[in-house]
Amino acid sequence: MQDKTQHLENSLSAETRIKLDLFSALGDAKRQLEIAQGQILQKDQEIKDLKQKIAEVMAVMPSISYTADTTIMTPVAPHYSSKFMDTNPSSLDPNASVYQPLKK
Repeated sequence: MQDKTQHLENSLSAETRIKLDLFSALGDAKRQLEIAQGQILQKDQEIKDLKQKIAEVMAVMPSISYTADTTIMTPVAPHYSSKFMDTNPSSLDPNASVYQPLKK
């Protein structure tokens, strides 16, 4: 009877140790999950901020932009005021490959 009791005590002790190990591992996993979720939220905020910065730059960029549809590449009117554009015709040749500075 004593052997049986001792065996039961050892079995219960081993089971308790296993349960403690499992709960410890569960706590570690939960902490790692919380850290990963925090990093995801941080990266999502960074993406949102970068998209906002890109939108701001694109809104003031003085070049021709194109629609998001990549199958049709049609120019869209630039998002800047025309009062800043030079309306005088340029004397430069747009087909010239290289311009040389004027020699004095």
